[in-house]
Amino acid sequence: MVRRGLTWAALAVATLLGHATARGEEDMRTAPKYLQGLRERGYYELADQYLETLRKAPNTPEDFRATIDYEQGRLMIDEASRTGDLVLKKDLLDQARGKLVTFTQKNPNHALAPESLVQLARLLVERGHLAMIQEVETDDPKLKAAKQVEARTSFDQARDSYTKADEKLVAAFKVFPPHLADNDSRKDERDRTHIAMMDAELQKAVVEYEQGQTYPPGSQERGEYLTKGLAQFEEIYKRYRTQLAGLVARMYQAKCYEEKGEIGPALGIYNELLEHQAPQLRGMQRHVAYFKIIAHGKRKEYALAADLASAWLQRYSSPDEIRSREGLGVQLELAKNILAQLPDASEKEQAQAIHRVVDVLSQVVRYSSPFKGEALAILKKYKPKAAANAENLSRMGYDELDGQADQAIASQEWDKAAEALKLAIRKADPAKDPDKANLARYKLAFVYYMNKRFYEANVLTEHLARRYPRFSMAPKATEIAMASMADAYNTYREIDRTSDLNRLIDVAKYAAATWPDKEEGDAARMTLGQVYHGTGQYANAVEAYLSVRPKASRWVEAQTKVGATYWEQSKILQRKGDAKGADAEAAKALEALNAALKARRDAGVLPADPDLLGNICDIADIQLETGKASEALALLEPSAQAVTAGGSTGPAFNRMMTALLRAHINAGQIEQAQADMTVLEKQGGGANLAQLYFGLGKLLEAEMKVLKDKGDRTGLAKRQADYLKFLTALANAKSGQTYESLQWAGEQMLKIQNPREASKIFKRILETMGKDHAFLAQEGADNLLLRTRIRYAEALRGQEDYTAAEELVADLLKEFPKSSDPLFEQGMLLENKAETKQGTWKTAFAHWQKLALRLGTSRPRPTEYYDAWYHAAYALSKDNQPTKAKQTLGSVMRLSPKVGGPEMKEKYDALLKSIK
Repeated sequence: MVRRGLTWAALAVATLLGHATARGEEDMRTAPKYLQGLRERGYYELADQYLETLRKAPNTPEDFRATIDYEQGRLMIDEASRTGDLVLKKDLLDQARGKLVTFTQKNPNHALAPESLVQLARLLVERGHLAMIQEVETDDPKLKAAKQVEARTSFDQARDSYTKADEKLVAAFKVFPPHLADNDSRKDERDRTHIAMMDAELQKAVVEYEQGQTYPPGSQERGEYLTKGLAQFEEIYKRYRTQLAGLVARMYQAKCYEEKGEIGPALGIYNELLEHQAPQLRGMQRHVAYFKIIAHGKRKEYALAADLASAWLQRYSSPDEIRSREGLGVQLELAKNILAQLPDASEKEQAQAIHRVVDVLSQVVRYSSPFKGEALAILKKYKPKAAANAENLSRMGYDELDGQADQAIASQEWDKAAEALKLAIRKADPAKDPDKANLARYKLAFVYYMNKRFYEANVLTEHLARRYPRFSMAPKATEIAMASMADAYNTYREIDRTSDLNRLIDVAKYAAATWPDKEEGDAARMTLGQVYHGTGQYANAVEAYLSVRPKASRWVEAQTKVGATYWEQSKILQRKGDAKGADAEAAKALEALNAALKARRDAGVLPADPDLLGNICDIADIQLETGKASEALALLEPSAQAVTAGGSTGPAFNRMMTALLRAHINAGQIEQAQADMTVLEKQGGGANLAQLYFGLGKLLEAEMKVLKDKGDRTGLAKRQADYLKFLTALANAKSGQTYESLQWAGEQMLKIQNPREASKIFKRILETMGKDHAFLAQEGADNLLLRTRIRYAEALRGQEDYTAAEELVADLLKEFPKSSDPLFEQGMLLENKAETKQGTWKTAFAHWQKLALRLGTSRPRPTEYYDAWYHAAYALSKDNQPTKAKQTLGSVMRLSPKVGGPEMKEKYDALLKSIK
C-alpha cells in the first residue's frame, strides 16, 4: 500500500535554500508575465488558482478580469495537450470549451475574441488527436471506424474555426498602421494580433495535414490533403519566412514532400532548419530532427537513421521530451531502424539488437500515443511476453488493475505500477464514481514521486487537492505535492529554483488553509516554517511554527523549530551589535526549547531517544554560547550518565558528548573534558574522528566569536585560557594519541594565537609519525604530512621566524610543485614580511596575482581562486592603491557574484567596506 509518511531530509538543510519569497498582494503590472511563467513550466493547477484569486481580488482591473475565462480555457487546452491520461484529457477539453464559450458570449467584441476562436479550433484539433489515439488502442472494428469519423469531424470543425478566426484577425490587424514606434501604446496589441493571425493561418494548414493522417498511406484522400496542406505551407513561408510561424510552415512543407515520396527536397529543408542557432527554436527543431530520422529510414539509410535517433534521445533527454509525442515516435523509429539492419548482422549482434529494441519499445507501449499499436505488434514478434503483459493489462478492469498496481508498488516496480494505474484511471467512470479515478491518480502521483518524476507527481496531486478537496486522500495528496517540490528544488539546481520554491509555499499555504484541523495542515505549517527559516524570513517562520495546533503530533517538533529560529535571530542581532535584542531572542529560544523538553519528558520518552537528546543539546548550545557553562553542565551531566549507562551510541549520543566536552572545557574541568574526548574517540576513527575534531573546533570557535562580538574581553580571555589548558593536556597525553588528535590540537593552538605551542606539536608529529613506517604506509600519508608541514611553517611565521619558515616553504615547493598549498603559505609569509617592513606589498601582490591567474584555469574554479584575489586586493589596499584594490574585488564579484561561497563573500564585503 501507499506509505503514509514522506521523508523531509531535503528541506532539513535549510541553508541550502536560496532567497525567494512567495507572491503577496498582486502587482497587475507583472501578473501576465507571472501567469506566462506558470504556463511555460506546466504549473496549470497553480495558474488556474492564481486566476481565480485575481477574479475575486478587488484590485484586479476589470479589463483583465474579463479575460480570466479565456486564460483558464487556454490553460486547460495546454494541460490537455500534454497529459497522457486520456480521461483527464477529455475532461479538460470539455471544461476548456465551457470557459471559452463563456468568454466569447460575454465579450463578443473583445480584442481577444478572435484569439478565443483560435483556441476553440485548437481544442477541436486536440479532440481529433484524442480520437486518433483511441482508434489505435481499440481492436473493435466498429469502434475504430467511429473514432476515425470522430477525428475527421473534429478536424473539419477546427478548420472552420480557424478560418473564421483568421478572417477576424486579418480585419483587426488592418486597423493598425503598417509601422508603429516602439513607444507607441498600440504596439503591443498590434504585435499580439499579428502573431495570432500568423498562428491561425499556420494551424489552418496544419489541420489539412492532420486530417490526411486519418487516411491510410498512399490513399487518394491522404494525397489530396497533403497537396492542399503543401500549397498553404509554401504560401505561409513566403510571407513569414523570418517569423516562427514561417519556419514551422517550412518544416511542414518538408514533411509533405517526404510523405509524397520526395525525400531529397524534404531532407534539404530539414537540414536548413536545423542550422538555425536561436535557442527559441529548440522546440521546433526537436520536431524537425524527428522528421529527419523518418526520412532517412524511408531512404533505407537504416544505420544513419538509428544513429540520429540515438543522438536525438541524448540531446532531448528530459522526461517530458522523452515521453512527448515526437519522443515516443523517435523511440519507435530507433527500434524499426535497428531491426532493419538485422539481416546483415552476426548472431551475437542480432541478439544484442533485439534486446535493445525490446527495451525501447517496452517504454513506448506504456503511454497512450499513435505509436503504441505498431510498437505492440513488434513486441509480439520479438518478445511475446512483454507484449502480452501490455495487452493483458488493457483487458483488465479497474479492480484488477488496482491490484496489479499495489503488487508492483510493494516490489518497487514503479514503471509497471504507473502503467497499471494509468489504465485504471481510464477504466474508472469519473461521472459515476470519481473517487475511483482519483484514488488511482493519488497512487500514480506516489509512484511518480518514488520514481523521481517530481513535477508530474506535483501536477497530479495539486489537481486532486484543488479540484477535489473533499476526496478522502486530498489532504494526503498535498504531502506528496510538497515533498515533490522540495525534492525538485534540491535536485534540479540548474533551472528556475525560485519558481519551485514559490510553488512549494503556495501548496503549503493551500493545505494549511483548507485542512486547518488535520495533521496534513500541521505538516504544511511545518513546511512553511522550514522554508521561511531557510530563506531568512525568521518572523514568518516563527508564525508558521506557532500556528501548529497544540494537540498535534508535531507540536513538540514545532516548538523545537521555534527555538532554533529565535536563536538564529539572536545571533544575527548579536553580530549587528544589538546585545539587548540578542538576549531577548535567546530567552525566547530557551523558553520554547524548555517547553518542548518538558513535553517530551512528560510523555515518558526514553533517556536515549534521539529527539530528546537533540532537544537537550539545543538548549546546552545556547547556554554555552551565552556564557552559562554551569547551567549547561547541570542539564547535560544527568542525561549523559543515563545514556552512557545504557550503552548508547550513534549521532545523537556523539552530539551530547561533544556538548558535554565543551561544557567541561568552558568550566575549566580539564580532566573531565579529557575523559569526554576518550569516550568520543571510541565512537569512531579515521574520517569520522577527523570530522569529530573539525566539528568540535567549529563549535568552540563559534563560542569565542560570540564573546568577541559582544566585546567581552575578560570572558574571551578566560575561554581561550581554558581551551589552551585542554589542548595542552590533550597534546601531552601519554597514550591514545593519533595523528588526527595531535594535528587538531596544533591547528587549534594557531587559532587561539599561540603559535609557539602549536609549533611544538607539529614538530612532534613530524619527528614521530614522519618516521613511523606503519603510518607512512597508509594511503594518503604524504598529504597528511604536507598539511602538518604547511601548518608548521604557519606556526614559525607566527613567531616571526621568517628564515626557518622560508626554508620550509622552499622545500615544499620543490617536493609538491603542483600543489597550491605551499604557494598559499608563501603568500601569507610575504604578507607578514610586508607587515613587519621586511618585505614589500608589491611583492606580495605580484605573488597573489600570479597564483590567482594560475588557479583561474581550473573548472570549476576552486575557493582558493577567490581567496587568492582577495589577498591580492588586500595587498593593493595596504600598498596605498585603494582604487585598484576595489576594482580587483569588483571585477571578480561581477563575474562570480557568490565568489565561492558565503564565507568568502563575507570576506570580500568586509574588505570592500574597510577600503577608504
